[in-house]
Amino acid sequence: MQRVVVLGAIAVLPHLAHLAHPAPAKADQVAALEVPPGDSHALAKRSLELLRRAEDSTSDAVKRAAHTEGLELARRAAALDDSNPDAHFCLFAHAGRLQLLNGTTVNPVSMFKASRELERALELDPNHADSLAAKGAIYRQLPWVMGGNLHKAEKLLKRSIELNPESVRARIELAATYRDMGEPERGRPLLETAARIAEREGRRERIAEARRMLSELASKQ
Repeated sequence: MQRVVVLGAIAVLPHLAHLAHPAPAKADQVAALEVPPGDSHALAKRSLELLRRAEDSTSDAVKRAAHTEGLELARRAAALDDSNPDAHFCLFAHAGRLQLLNGTTVNPVSMFKASRELERALELDPNHADSLAAKGAIYRQLPWVMGGNLHKAEKLLKRSIELNPESVRARIELAATYRDMGEPERGRPLLETAARIAEREGRRERIAEARRMLSELASKQ
């Protein structure tokens, strides 16, 4: 199976289960909440909320508006405090998703810039669950000739789940990793748990994704 290289939040986009699920919004409403202009942590938290909103939306307009606003907030957060891992993770995730939405071709330069922000987040916090999940997804999706490694992906994604037991995205990515390893049945309990968590949180896109992968498993039995 050929893997598709996805830059940015890599389909990663964080589960962010520790954040409250935002109410649906129109494209011009994504920046409705006020954040203190000089508070790096508040800016980064809002940027994370926008990542979650974009991931759970089916509208490209809402996604683009959320990622654009989230990227600006992440830039401001990092400028105020370069030691804020959430800010660097959001720079990585929002920029990558905007490239995908805008149809920008992923190239080595853009990959390097994005990965640099991700590595900075992990340098600041080696236990940053979202960044570990994102790096694991990169290892899964990259071809081996470009550094892809399914065993490294498995290790990182399992660690992300340990740190954030409510993770939906990391579970789905780990299930995909086992599928790519030729052991798809190992992903079944991960997908079933991911679907339950997503249902509890009302995350329709993630529910559909987990169920789709479970259906694929059932069809191959």
